[in-house]
Amino acid sequence: MGKIWTIIKWEFLQRVKDRLFVITLIAAPLLVLMVGTAAGLLSEASLDYTKVIGFRIDNPKYFNSIDNRLNQLILDDGQPAFIGVLLGEDKEYSQNSVDCLVRITEIENQFIIELNYGYTLSPLELNKIEDAIKTGLTENYIKKQNSEILLPKFDFQQLLKNQSTSTIDEFNKLFFAGFAFLFLLIIVIIYSGSSFTRALAEEKNTHINEILLSSVSPNEILFGKYFGLALLGILQTLFWFGFSYMFFGGNSTHLEIVTNLPLLIIYFFLGYLLYSAIFLALGAQVTTENEAQQITTLTSLFLIIPVVISAQIFVSPDSLLSSIFTYFPLTTAPVMLMKINVSDTSVSEIILTIIIQIISITVVIMIASKYFAKGLSQFNKKVRR
Repeated sequence: MGKIWTIIKWEFLQRVKDRLFVITLIAAPLLVLMVGTAAGLLSEASLDYTKVIGFRIDNPKYFNSIDNRLNQLILDDGQPAFIGVLLGEDKEYSQNSVDCLVRITEIENQFIIELNYGYTLSPLELNKIEDAIKTGLTENYIKKQNSEILLPKFDFQQLLKNQSTSTIDEFNKLFFAGFAFLFLLIIVIIYSGSSFTRALAEEKNTHINEILLSSVSPNEILFGKYFGLALLGILQTLFWFGFSYMFFGGNSTHLEIVTNLPLLIIYFFLGYLLYSAIFLALGAQVTTENEAQQITTLTSLFLIIPVVISAQIFVSPDSLLSSIFTYFPLTTAPVMLMKINVSDTSVSEIILTIIIQIISITVVIMIASKYFAKGLSQFNKKVRR
């Protein structure tokens, strides 16, 4: 055990002293903030076309006032930004036929407004719709209460189609939390994998491994390097959490919406440990930096899949495609990071995916231990002319 701890400490300190590690440690959270900010700005500038807003409301006079307000909102090309349609309670309609369904219920001097919208509406457009509804309802309500001026109260309830979150602000926070964890996971795995496999190739060609094997067993080297890499990931994660805390000024309200934070952390570390074990197993077989780079690139491609299918995950988290990648070990952790906050994930699914990750890590380490000693003894034989 003492030899393993010595290797862990040596492996950890070697990586921490690396200049690229320091750059990645600082640059990664900055990149997340930049990408998140850019995504937010792009979401504000939604597709430039007229949106259809369906209304279900008891008093048609209210609709006329709201529709007049909506008609005053014009796009840059001169077309109306919104078209209001009054829907009857007795008529069936397709949820996809409107960009937003508004149901207005009047109770005494209060209006309860439920907005059921899709991904075609940006937060800025939702704010414009709410302002038009408030203004239109207030105008008619003041006229109705002609004996005295009595302003109504408004209770807006935003519901995203096929989602369980109640407001657009909550959904944005939940989405960004999962995206941030996935983005950081991709960065830390790509950095750790590339640097680790290159280091293994270098150690082979400098015959450092032969010296190590003369005093310690292959399994001691295996577990020493593996847990040293795990400590490196823990250090990076703690630093990034500290950075986030300082950036938000210690205001817990920015994180209180992330009710699944412990699960996000669990999936983050499980994904990191699985890929670390894979890089350890494959890295022991490479002899050149070029081979190490190829292995890192090919293995890291699995991390991009959740980003590619993210729209499918949000719209239909229980679809066949989402389910396949949810239970495929190499994509389980990144997919769950995207899925856990924006869908109703069952307890059984959470337990099953965690078990899949733990079993996968164990199997990969067992395979690595079987071929690790043979891989360490390989080195690049350069032909001299």
